[in-house]
Amino acid sequence: MARKRTVLLALTDAHHGFFRGVARYAREHHWHLVADMIYTAKIPIGWRGDGIISFIGYRDDLAEFILSSRLPTVEISMVRNDINLPRVEGDGDMIGRLAAEHFLERGYRHFVWAPLMDDIVNAERYGGFANRLANEKLACHVLPPADSRTAPGGTRDWAARRRLLIRELRRLPKPLAAFGYNDCVAADLIDACDNAGLLVPEAVAVMGVDNDAMLCECLRVPLSSVCHDLEGMAYQAAVVLDRLMAGKKAPKEVLRVPPTGVVTRRSTDILAVNNLEVAKALRFIHDQYSKPLLSVDDVVAATNLSRRPLEKAFRKELERTLNEELLRLRLERVKDLLATTAMSVTEISGMTGFTRPNHLHRAFRKHLRISPRKYRLQQISRGRAHTRATRGPRKQAQRGA
Repeated sequence: MARKRTVLLALTDAHHGFFRGVARYAREHHWHLVADMIYTAKIPIGWRGDGIISFIGYRDDLAEFILSSRLPTVEISMVRNDINLPRVEGDGDMIGRLAAEHFLERGYRHFVWAPLMDDIVNAERYGGFANRLANEKLACHVLPPADSRTAPGGTRDWAARRRLLIRELRRLPKPLAAFGYNDCVAADLIDACDNAGLLVPEAVAVMGVDNDAMLCECLRVPLSSVCHDLEGMAYQAAVVLDRLMAGKKAPKEVLRVPPTGVVTRRSTDILAVNNLEVAKALRFIHDQYSKPLLSVDDVVAATNLSRRPLEKAFRKELERTLNEELLRLRLERVKDLLATTAMSVTEISGMTGFTRPNHLHRAFRKHLRISPRKYRLQQISRGRAHTRATRGPRKQAQRGA
């Protein structure tokens, strides 16, 4: 029986997704993990084991410890690309592009990037975001870094930085799409918008990175976020470390792990419109569409306009009426529930604002040219076909192994 490996987690300044990824690999391969640094942040001088998984960040003392240990080590970051270690990193360019495409789909024309630091990882995410916008001949403003350690002339005064952030957010054209380096930076943007009297997402839509549910879902306005696959990165780092501990060579290139998509929450869940009263109407409809007795008069009451000017402005912005938008949202939700649940049409009608199941049937057939039952069967059939397609190559690979 192979000897159990002992691995140090030198991850003092990292996301908990990293811990889950390494822990999953450790369970599968019977590693013993030394996790003291997660809790103490203290370097275990004199420790001896089989290998290290690290996130060095800007800690020179940690870099010195790892290099002097001469143990197999895999770094989960490109921040310290001056240190010659095998490393696993996310795809910053793709993260930026996903964020840009999310905003472009919603019709935004004004954009701002909010960095954490002035380093290579921030530069990659900004590059992916700005280059995707440039393809559409759109520009991107840049805010000062949130962490002043790398900002020329930066300040450690939180209040001074907040005043600067509020001034910049007010100055930039609206509606504005703001992309933060991570969820923490994006959460700070939402807070600054609140201080500035700017509605999120009506005036400023905000996107983060990492999809840290504990942070994203506890904010005043729940935060949309690019799913940076941190758990997958750490798992791949453990795979590479296992190879190194077995005496095999390290990969010559940085191993890139792509993001898995975007989770949309309220901070970007709206279309970009120039008229603030139309934005208020849209938000009210998005929040209240499941109520069966919701009327156009209710929507009008949520704005500062009377019915005729609001309907005229709404049609000008979205090229559809208030009633058409209400029905569109209800049908989209019906389609989602038909495809992802086993709920009956009666149950779905009660959840999506239709007064009766036959009302849902008529609207569904009229606008989608298909019955709810046939739509559900189509989605089930497509799901099975996708499963067969993804399983086929895996089975083939297993037979060939």
